[in-house]
Amino acid sequence: MAKQKLDSKEKKLLIKKLIDENKDFLKGKKKYDISDEFGIFKLYKLPFNEITFKASDKLLELLPSKFLKSDEDVKISTKSIKTVDKTKINLYIFENKKIATDKVILYIHGGGFVYRGSKNQFDLCRRFALDGTYKVVFVDYRLAYNNEFPTCINDSFSAYKWIIRNKKRLKIDPKKIVLCGDSAGGCLCVDVANRAKKEKVIPPAYMMLLYPVLDKRMNTESIKKYTNTPIWNSVLNKKMWELYLKDVEYTSPNELEDMTHLPNAYIETAEFDCLHDEAVDFASKLKKCGKNVILNETKHTMHGFDMKECKITEEAIEERLEILKKVFKKEKSR
Repeated sequence: MAKQKLDSKEKKLLIKKLIDENKDFLKGKKKYDISDEFGIFKLYKLPFNEITFKASDKLLELLPSKFLKSDEDVKISTKSIKTVDKTKINLYIFENKKIATDKVILYIHGGGFVYRGSKNQFDLCRRFALDGTYKVVFVDYRLAYNNEFPTCINDSFSAYKWIIRNKKRLKIDPKKIVLCGDSAGGCLCVDVANRAKKEKVIPPAYMMLLYPVLDKRMNTESIKKYTNTPIWNSVLNKKMWELYLKDVEYTSPNELEDMTHLPNAYIETAEFDCLHDEAVDFASKLKKCGKNVILNETKHTMHGFDMKECKITEEAIEERLEILKKVFKKEKSR
């Protein structure tokens, strides 16, 4: 794919937009007890406008070639697949070179449905594969800013079906598929599980939802409270839902009347995150359905905290790895 460059006018508009947005953010920024381990990320707010989406899309499409390289421990390959509308998307497959496994994670990245996968998400997939318990398939789904709903869901489910169809090639057990997603990717994980039920395909065995987006109604206390938190907040969240859905009818995960078809889950929250409460609510509803749910409420953290390599991030990743090792063993909710 040919590299695309921003012209001078687009660059000026982008720079002005970023300055204006972050000037307002810093001027009205409230102080939260977020760990100093996160450094400058405590002062950062994710830009959310069409100019940034386009610029980011052009930039991040170059990341796979830079960061998705095999090493002595992990093999990374790219597979192009056709989606339901016959459009091609890429899957990135992470496999441990020394340890065989019949388990696989479908990783669905976050980014407000409008940003491509980033280095920290690729690094997490590499880490999962390096552990040796799972292969990982990362789906590079098409983005919502220039594709109609439900393209993100369709692409994610296409990846899920591809894994099932290619069980022999991947040498995996299709009954041992774990859905893992951060932020908007968490929402897409639940959507994939819903679609699996609707289309009567093998259901996922487990879900790992990291500070997930789960409720378009935006009526929780944390939504009302965290309007100006770093990285992500309820103001941006509202813009995200409006752009993603426009006027399309959609039942978000927390609105589901029946959750009995959903698998057991690990749900991780960030303390100073507008999405905190909807994740807690979702965990509670799953438990009421008899599901085995582990809720990990991290402290002194903000949405997307694992973008920064630090002690808190490492502890969270270690917890995720431990949980994944126990997925197919009986665990009690806590």
